[in-house]
Amino acid sequence: MQFESVVTRIFDVDFMLLDLTFTLIWIVLLYKSGYIKPLIFGLLGILINMLVDYGVWYSIQGIRTVEGLPFWMSPFAFFVYFSITYGMVEYSYVQVMFSIDNQKENARQEKIRWSILLFGGWLLFGVLSLVIPISDAEITVQRVMTEQRIFQVYGILAEYALLAVLAYMKKYDLSGRKILYIFSVGFFVHFSMELTLLLSGIRTLDFFNLIFNSVIEFNTGAPILYLLLFAVVPYLERKLGRGESVSKDKSSQ
Repeated sequence: MQFESVVTRIFDVDFMLLDLTFTLIWIVLLYKSGYIKPLIFGLLGILINMLVDYGVWYSIQGIRTVEGLPFWMSPFAFFVYFSITYGMVEYSYVQVMFSIDNQKENARQEKIRWSILLFGGWLLFGVLSLVIPISDAEITVQRVMTEQRIFQVYGILAEYALLAVLAYMKKYDLSGRKILYIFSVGFFVHFSMELTLLLSGIRTLDFFNLIFNSVIEFNTGAPILYLLLFAVVPYLERKLGRGESVSKDKSSQ
């Protein structure tokens, strides 16, 4: 079974500059708010996006294409930009949503503030790119998805099944409600990207891609990000802490 869809973005060079500006603002706000772990996961997101977009889809499979680049920008440089903006913002946003303690006072308001910043920032800078005449050089980015779609479906089913098993075992504070929350965060972050691109005239209207991408694309990674934050990171912290205490014991002898 195969799903075939063409996902396209058409934007001016000035959108890239404004997109990077918003990403820089986002990084500063994360740092000032003390969200260091989400910031680190944002850096991980940049690496993952670069490996997938440039390494696999563009270089190996050839399903990702880019046309209309200015003479001073190579495809590699473009994909570095492409990976920085959405890699940093999406991955770190998800981890902020996972990190906020629901028992904390004003936790709900904090989640709303970051969600408004995500959606509003993407929309504002997308619209600004239409009215600020920095550069009208037009770039077209496209990917043709066929068998990749069904693997995304398999991936999300497997990952959420794993979360269900772990919830049954009462691991990592998982429950049916928490799993639904993880899914809703994964949906919101990608739906926000799709809708703001559409409203800015960068994405062409395609209901299949809008719904499929919003439901599936980031949710193929959201469960993994949750488990990395609440299973892998605490394990590494315990190991590093144990190693530090052993070193201190030896040095004191």
